[in-house]
Amino acid sequence: MKHLYLLIVCFIIFSCNVKQKTVSKNEADITNTNCPKDGVCTFEVLQNKSLKLLKDGIGELYPDISEGDKIILKFEYKRNEIPNTVDGNYSELIYVELDQNNLNIELENLDLQEVKLLFARLCFCRGQTGYYKVTNGKLSIKKESNNYKFNLEFIIDKVPQVITSINELFVLNK
Repeated sequence: MKHLYLLIVCFIIFSCNVKQKTVSKNEADITNTNCPKDGVCTFEVLQNKSLKLLKDGIGELYPDISEGDKIILKFEYKRNEIPNTVDGNYSELIYVELDQNNLNIELENLDLQEVKLLFARLCFCRGQTGYYKVTNGKLSIKKESNNYKFNLEFIIDKVPQVITSINELFVLNK
């Protein structure tokens, strides 16, 4: 047991130097969210897509992304893997579906479902993993010159979360 405590203390000490990184998969995207130091964040703009919220065989919610006429914004926080652990992966995803003709948005609380705002906590966390509709928070998207400013603050009451706010700038491909 003493070895386990020593291993945990060493891990905490050595993990302090992990670099923070925000990555964008589309070169046209511009990101600026403060990503937690223990992971990597990505922000994607998926054009000409559609987001459907479906339920599996046991009634759990999950997203289905297919071709369509909408824009989907996808934010992902992926915690760095803990060395020498099994099932140590942890990530959070946020999905938003936007109408291409209405990108200036101000929504709060239950109105967030107008854009199918979805939060996912994916980990080996018994009873505390899955996809959840976001109904508590504020979303603002405003056009600023050639960019769109995306601001989201939200809370999920059903499970713990790391990401509670996202602030991104993005551009759309013509």
